Amino acid sequence: MSGTKERDTNKNAGSTDGSAPMAASSSQAEMAQAFKDLARGEQQAAAMEANLTKLENKLDELLAQYETTAAAESPDLGKASSNGSESREEKKKDA
Repeated sequence: MSGTKERDTNKNAGSTDGSAPMAASSSQAEMAQAFKDLARGEQQAAAMEANLTKLENKLDELLAQYETTAAAESPDLGKASSNGSESREEKKKDA
């Protein structure tokens, strides 16, 4: 009888209730989901940056048109506008 008890004890000593593999699997699933979410966030950030670049280019274009129109209407205003344009370009280079 003591032999049977020893065998049962040895079986239980090395076994787990199955929670360790499930915990690892759950952790891996959470990590995979986190990477998917991160990739989606990176894609959204890239799309937003592209849209902002388009918007900035459009604003620069509109401002240049305004400065051209203003310079044609008033030579003094055109000089002031061109100075502002140069400083804008310098700021853009610094950024």
